[in-house]
Amino acid sequence: MSVNYIVMPSYWGREVRHKHISQGSKVLVVIFPGKNYSAERPLLEYAAKTAWEYECDILLLEYGYQSARAEFKREEISIVVEECMGAIASLSDYEQFIFISKSIGTVVAGKIAKALDIQQKTDHLYLTPLPDTLPLIRQSRGSLIYGSSDPLFSEQHSGEINGLSNIKVYRIDDANHSLEVDSVNESLAILIVIINIYHEFFRTALV
Repeated sequence: MSVNYIVMPSYWGREVRHKHISQGSKVLVVIFPGKNYSAERPLLEYAAKTAWEYECDILLLEYGYQSARAEFKREEISIVVEECMGAIASLSDYEQFIFISKSIGTVVAGKIAKALDIQQKTDHLYLTPLPDTLPLIRQSRGSLIYGSSDPLFSEQHSGEINGLSNIKVYRIDDANHSLEVDSVNESLAILIVIINIYHEFFRTALV
């Protein structure tokens, strides 16, 4: 195993450090954080740990505004896409990609897969996507997990993709945008369910 950092300048005036963990795999799993949900938070931390169990290499992205502790503005999404795309493009020896994304990261992941023209060799795991991601989801393959009490992604949004053969949709009852509920114990039980979905996703995605 080797761990190194892709260090790059950022629009926000601070360097970003994308953590690359390699174990010699031809599959790269890229973790796209949410707006205020870093790669160290539970949903993404355990996604990365699951990827490691399946002997994948991992790239944990950091957004420039996160590094600078700045407030994110939606009109800056194209800058986030461009900066993250540079980090992914610098790793050119992979035969397959798995993009695991949370919230605003689902938009970034979808745009990058399209811009790099790697959709045919990329599987997506969308966690609590935004409505803006729906057109990108329709063009990709993989799985999607959302909470029924997520104010940003409604049952109507879910209904728009439920019939797609290329996307498997999982609904977590009563869960919010972090896929949690008020009870700590119940939130931990939900996390176990989600980790089991991760395992199913990886068994299907890896060729």
